[in-house]
Amino acid sequence: MNEEERKNFSSEEDISEALNRFKRSLISGNKKYFDVSEFEGIVEQLLEEGDINASEIAARQGIQIHPNAVTLHLKYAQVLLSKGKIEDAIKHLNLVEKIESTNPDVHLIKGSAWLVLGDEPKAGRSFRKAIKSAGKEVDDILYHIGAAYVQTGDIPTAIQHFEQALIANPKNEMALYELGFFCDQQGDYKKSVSYYNQYLDIDPFNYSTWFNLGITQNKAGNHDKAVEAYEFALALNDEFHQALFNIANAHANAGRYKDAIKKYFEYLEFEPENDDAYCYIGECYLNLEDYTKSAEHYQKAIDINEDNDTAWFGVGLIMWVEKKFPESIVFIKKALEIDDSNPEYWLTLSKVYNDFNHKKNAVKALKKAVKLEPENSEIWLTWADVYLNFEELENAIQILKAAIKKNGDAILKYRLVSLYLENKDEPDAFEMLNTAMKQDFLQINLLFDFYPKAPKNKRLKKLVDEFRKANNFE
Repeated sequence: MNEEERKNFSSEEDISEALNRFKRSLISGNKKYFDVSEFEGIVEQLLEEGDINASEIAARQGIQIHPNAVTLHLKYAQVLLSKGKIEDAIKHLNLVEKIESTNPDVHLIKGSAWLVLGDEPKAGRSFRKAIKSAGKEVDDILYHIGAAYVQTGDIPTAIQHFEQALIANPKNEMALYELGFFCDQQGDYKKSVSYYNQYLDIDPFNYSTWFNLGITQNKAGNHDKAVEAYEFALALNDEFHQALFNIANAHANAGRYKDAIKKYFEYLEFEPENDDAYCYIGECYLNLEDYTKSAEHYQKAIDINEDNDTAWFGVGLIMWVEKKFPESIVFIKKALEIDDSNPEYWLTLSKVYNDFNHKKNAVKALKKAVKLEPENSEIWLTWADVYLNFEELENAIQILKAAIKKNGDAILKYRLVSLYLENKDEPDAFEMLNTAMKQDFLQINLLFDFYPKAPKNKRLKKLVDEFRKANNFE
């Protein structure tokens, strides 16, 4: 333990002892003396424990004993914020500002209060004052401004401030960590990976950061790098069993199902009652087309947790593949009893009903699915396929026309072109084809997949060739 660590440890011990004395004083009713730093620590600890009322008492007592201690006034303002007394906190901060107008923390906390009230212009003015007064601590102030925007859900603005903090201090670990996390949440995986790696250049022994890096790499499709990051996390903390679980997930996402199964079983040695692990093993065996073992492990998941809807659905999939339609319907409906807001379950149920030649029930399930996820083109395409299965071409056309009004995906338009051609309605087919090509010409091959006769239609071929040349598509 170095000198700084010894000081920190000693300080934590002192605050812990002071907190115990303060709690005893509350019980006895006899007020005790504490110095400013002790009161600060007591208030902070009580806030962390969620005992807001006691933290307010501590802050008030501290101010009574040390009325000129600005730090205690700031702690009191934080307590008021925690209690939802935002306007009271602002009033108190206005008084503190008269005493110490260049204290960046005064403006920082006030800005956070204005944000909670939804007054962004006033929040911005307070934050700018905090930055102006920050001096050498500007990166820390920028970081905390970013954290305030996180609390209000404005992640893009939070990221901007974390990035500014990093410009001020490229080694600000907190800013790097938050940037790694929130860029991941925003889907900017390349930036997230970069920030996590910068953090690890500073602190390579932080297992949680390696773990988060693995999550981001997995989302980005870099499954081998994800496995590597998870293995680092596990090497740094061999009790961090979640890393084993995620290694298995990464292998599964890469299509290495046997490797995934092996890792899931390693994980189960430590967490034998984890139904999700058995569920994922079932999914791996399903992908390996070993339906017996797949059903066996889905059943193990159900035995542990009968409310595991994914396991019930998995067995339903197996029954469907094996053309046991009545059994499949029973299992998928069981999954829907547990989670009726999953559009995939409704979509799959409609496909099973369609294969079972139950049009009415298939359409009923599709209506549920499309209500939950109208932007899912597969649902609309399946709906058209159901009508086509029952030789209702006109209904299939109408449902795709309705779909395009709600979902402008080019794939729906190319599919409608194919149905117009099937219906020998070339004018509407060519009009819709022109619209689809303008939107996304690169998907033109979808039309030939939907309607293999398309290349034999000379007028259509001419229209496509002219569009290709006019728009320089080679």
